[in-house]
Amino acid sequence: MSKSTDQTYFLSLCVQAGSDGESIGNCPFSQRLFMILWLKGVVFNVTTVDLKRKPADLHNLAPGTHPPFLTFNGEVKTDINKIEEFLEETLSPPKYPKLAAKQRESNTAGNDIFAKFSAYIKNTKPEANAVCSAATW
Repeated sequence: MSKSTDQTYFLSLCVQAGSDGESIGNCPFSQRLFMILWLKGVVFNVTTVDLKRKPADLHNLAPGTHPPFLTFNGEVKTDINKIEEFLEETLSPPKYPKLAAKQRESNTAGNDIFAKFSAYIKNTKPEANAVCSAATW
């Protein structure tokens, strides 16, 4: 794909809706993609999807997947990590700021911490948190 500075992109971010069925939900992956696009300064549309009442056209657009996902010039992208990499490669300087970490290892470490923290806060058995935190941190 061309990285020309005069290129116009058509982006739409589909995210999980909040408890009211309309606002942007509390999904950290949706929030992360939203912030990346916002910080890049690119114009994009946001569509919220109430998972309790999924529209039929969502199934046709991205079968077998749940938000968040991205449509980029009509192409659907569903893998969060690959979306981030794609956006960093495609929406690049000089028109768009570089947001990726300078040291790739720092991103890997951050993902590891996020995964362990997510497991910790999602643990439904509080007594297991002490064991979980001691073993993983």
